[in-house]
Amino acid sequence: MPSALPVDSSKKDKLAIGILEVQGAFNEHHVALRKAQKCLNIPDLEIIGVRHPDHISDNMDGLIIPGGESTTISLFLKRNKMDEPLRKWINSKGHVTWGTCAGMILLSKQTENQKIGGQPSNCDTDDIYHGVFIRAPAVVEICSPEVTALATLDRSGSGQTEVIVAVQQGNMLATAFHPELTDDVRWHTHFIEMTCMAKRNSNV
Repeated sequence: MPSALPVDSSKKDKLAIGILEVQGAFNEHHVALRKAQKCLNIPDLEIIGVRHPDHISDNMDGLIIPGGESTTISLFLKRNKMDEPLRKWINSKGHVTWGTCAGMILLSKQTENQKIGGQPSNCDTDDIYHGVFIRAPAVVEICSPEVTALATLDRSGSGQTEVIVAVQQGNMLATAFHPELTDDVRWHTHFIEMTCMAKRNSNV
């Protein structure tokens, strides 16, 4: 797991995090964010359901793209004219984005038809995290020094090499697994910390 960042809980500015509500466990992300908010003692967190182009605005500091079926989500975004506003929002300075499973695929620049998992497994970093994988993608190659691997899946028991299942590049976070389907809110805590840090830096 990434190391914790200091969060100024006395900061009065409201933090706003959107959740793309197209497919996937967006309600579970909502619940996990509230638990993480309590852990971090953040007094004012607004959670915004994103279902329309008008919901994508600079009022949001962070955005979660949940799992689902990446092609279906992509088609929905295009048909509802959300793809371009979303792309511009993600690429704007100070905005933080987290894609889980299908959300990871939508954030990636290159994809291949490789799937792993389908059941809970352990992700090995400095700590052990019990990750839930459902028809999961995986990072088969990191092509930029700006990308950091945050978690790997230990597949030594099957005689195969470990697989990268969580990465971060600047203000973008991507996980192949579903933290929202567990009671462990460390990844949601990390995302809120990323968002707080980006908001603080953008106000400097």
